[in-house]
Amino acid sequence: MSSRSRIISVSSILLIPVLIFWMWLVTLAIHSSWLCPHGCWCDPEQAVLDCSHAALKQLPHVYCSRIHRLNIGHNNLNELGKEAFVSRNIFQIEYLNLNYCNISYIDTDAFKGLSSLRRLTLQHNLLRELKVGTFKDMTHMKGLQLENNKIENLEIGIFEGLVSLELLDLERNLLNSLKSDVFIGLNNLSILWLSHNSLSTLHPDVFAHLTKLNYLYLDGNEELQIPSNGSSLNIQTVEELYISDCNINLLMPKSLENATRLKILDLRNNHLKTIDENIFRVMPSLTDLLLYGNPLECDCGLLNVWRWCQNHNIKVVKDTEVSRCESPEQVSGMWWGVLGKAQCRNGSITFEESYKAVIPTFVNTDDFYYTRYENFLTYVQPVIYILLFIFGAIGNVAVLIVIICNSEMYTVPNFYVLNLAVSDLILLTMNTILSYINAESESWQLGEVCCKMFGFFRHSSIGVSAYLISVMSIQRYQVISRPLQNRRQSMTRIVTIATILGVWTICSLFAIPYALAMHVDDTCSVYNSWKYFQKVVVFELVVFCILPLGVTACMYCLAARHLMRSTKIVSGETHNQGNSRRSTTRIVLGFTVVFVISFLPYHILSTYTVRSKSDYPIEMYYIFTVSMYLLIFNSCFNPVALCFSSKCYRMYFKHYLLKCCRRKSPTTADITMK
Repeated sequence: MSSRSRIISVSSILLIPVLIFWMWLVTLAIHSSWLCPHGCWCDPEQAVLDCSHAALKQLPHVYCSRIHRLNIGHNNLNELGKEAFVSRNIFQIEYLNLNYCNISYIDTDAFKGLSSLRRLTLQHNLLRELKVGTFKDMTHMKGLQLENNKIENLEIGIFEGLVSLELLDLERNLLNSLKSDVFIGLNNLSILWLSHNSLSTLHPDVFAHLTKLNYLYLDGNEELQIPSNGSSLNIQTVEELYISDCNINLLMPKSLENATRLKILDLRNNHLKTIDENIFRVMPSLTDLLLYGNPLECDCGLLNVWRWCQNHNIKVVKDTEVSRCESPEQVSGMWWGVLGKAQCRNGSITFEESYKAVIPTFVNTDDFYYTRYENFLTYVQPVIYILLFIFGAIGNVAVLIVIICNSEMYTVPNFYVLNLAVSDLILLTMNTILSYINAESESWQLGEVCCKMFGFFRHSSIGVSAYLISVMSIQRYQVISRPLQNRRQSMTRIVTIATILGVWTICSLFAIPYALAMHVDDTCSVYNSWKYFQKVVVFELVVFCILPLGVTACMYCLAARHLMRSTKIVSGETHNQGNSRRSTTRIVLGFTVVFVISFLPYHILSTYTVRSKSDYPIEMYYIFTVSMYLLIFNSCFNPVALCFSSKCYRMYFKHYLLKCCRRKSPTTADITMK
């Protein structure tokens, strides 16, 4: 059996499971689309039903029992009547999104039958009240979000049945008071958001029934004051208390004597001039004290507070926010860390001469690192993208001009190089300009079809670049291994064009699963198809990385073996033809090296990050971002590889890029490549 026959046989064996995998992925998406209600979108795994922005006035009828995440946000439902979901064949959902639906009324039996529901979001609606019994059957509910409604009062018993609830979000409503027993029964509640309401006072025992409460958010209640009449706020289990942007001008140790587990106390943007040092003795676990935006009086009393924080390693700075002195005038506007240069004598504070040189010491928390990464994406990444796009566009356009405008360059290898340049230009456009616009914009405005086309062209261009290099390596092996008299039969332009069209067709088909995973949910992304996308990245690792890399490596091994066995020039081959053959081989080898460096890290890291079940550190974000840059750099470096490995391309690049018009154009003998 000839080498070519063996290659075809091995390729066929490898392609069979790949094609089966591809057909399975496409069939999943088609079947899901067939069952999806009109005007909605279903993910290929039939786990997510998205009917947002569908101008619905009533709930859709669901035909698939596997749906567990239902998004009906941004519609005009107005109200939820009796058995609203059961009547539409909606039973097994676990996540229900009803945001921005203008809902003003919910019947007490509206959610009947949704016993599996784990998270319900009713944000940005028109609810003024909730009736007792509305959530009575939701024993598995873990998250209830009612942010941005018009709720003024919470009746006792309203949360009856929510025995598993861990998160309750009542932010940005119109609550002005809370009854002491309103949260009774929420024995597993861990996070409570009451921010930006109209609360002015708190009953000391309003949180007493929340025996597992860890995070309490009361910030933004502009009239709120902490009890200072000798009563103590009962928050024994709370670890983080956020009461910034309130009306607190006095904080007594007695008020927080039950907060023995408190670790973070956020008092920013209040009216505090000082803090009683004894407050630290009732909060022995405190690690963070945030006082930014208060009119601090940096006197002897606050000096004791500063020293306590320093001696007990209590953080007083968050990111770049610092607390500043308002008085005395000597240090007005300066970071309260100047107290480290102060002394108290007879109740009077004095500052050393070096106090003016004191600057804040910022704490590098995890939030700070993530903020820095976001700043990197916002300010540094656009510059990198612009440079890569300009450099790559100039190089690949130059390649196109060199080949198209010179008939001497109409050779088989150059036809492959021409298509490689086209795919590189597509990849550059999709992975720099459009990717950045999509990532930075708050919403995708081009529709569902354009979203899928974006994903399709983005990944089909990646595949074309990979497979063209593999085809070129096969072609180089055939040139090396076949006698000159048989070479013309295997390198005709018809065969070349057919091969190139086949590459584009195959890569287009292989990019379909990724396109099917794309969906518009504010932005164009794959997040709603996550389980399906986990399969897609494995498929792309195989077809866009492992297979082309394996074929290319195999071809070079066979070529190396052939060259080791035969060191003589092929019979009938001239010296110039031999040089051309070696030059073309160097070009393909350069493409291959760049391909390995660029494609392999991206596909491996992409597969790892998507299929990883645990969170990964911030360093992994940077590593994956660099791998993305390497993938884009592949399109930029291919013209560079041409320039370094081919004399004729160097001459033409000089002629076109450097505008050396007065110099003699390269001769046919210099540039012929066969």
